[in-house]
Amino acid sequence: MRLLSANSLHYIRHLLGAIETCRNTLPHCCLLCNRNTANYRDHLCLVCRQDLPYPDQLCLGCGAPIPSAVSFCGKCQQSPPTNILVTASSYHSPSKELISSLKYHGNYLAARELSRHLARRVQQLLQQQLIDKPQFLVPVPLHWRRQHARGFNQAALLAQGLSEFLDIPLLHCCKRIKATTAQAQLSAKQRQHNLDNVFELSCPIKGDCIALIDDVFTTGATMQELSKTILAQQSVEIQYWTIARTLLD
Repeated sequence: MRLLSANSLHYIRHLLGAIETCRNTLPHCCLLCNRNTANYRDHLCLVCRQDLPYPDQLCLGCGAPIPSAVSFCGKCQQSPPTNILVTASSYHSPSKELISSLKYHGNYLAARELSRHLARRVQQLLQQQLIDKPQFLVPVPLHWRRQHARGFNQAALLAQGLSEFLDIPLLHCCKRIKATTAQAQLSAKQRQHNLDNVFELSCPIKGDCIALIDDVFTTGATMQELSKTILAQQSVEIQYWTIARTLLD
């Protein structure tokens, strides 16, 4: 195979730079305010990105804001959770609108911005040594009928973005084998049994720490049932990662 000359490589780099400059002159609007962003790869302007809710510290048990860099709030220290919860914020605007835009309107660009937002939290916690870096990211699967109707799995899109930002490989090791009523349509009590035995581990997990990825954590029933399925077949540390946490009364 012939190698490119130094002049050819220089020409290709110059051409790619010119294409980049031309692309950046075309419209590239913020997903929230519709103003132009600084670069076409950015889908939020600086102001809207800074407006995304991001408390300094959150409890890794319940997701409530806490005043210092510790793992758990006082309540969760008394009864530590089985699985830590990593989330960027509570389920509030404008993150709420971005999640809805992704989940219900197929806005793939929102997935990247939401992944970037959660990756910021993960990097903070890793730097603070409050969590271990998982070896794999596992998106919560949809049943094939729902994924076919929607055209995508929002958890998989978020996991893909997180994989790129954090350099952690994806692992598609789970299937949803039963079609169920959407959790958002059920009460908290109904959610607890809506997901009984709906998941299946489709391949072994060659690691000892993984993170399950989803968009919103409400009661935790989905991730708890998926964890139960995984742990029935092998021993592994499981973290829960979601963009937002719905704080229940």
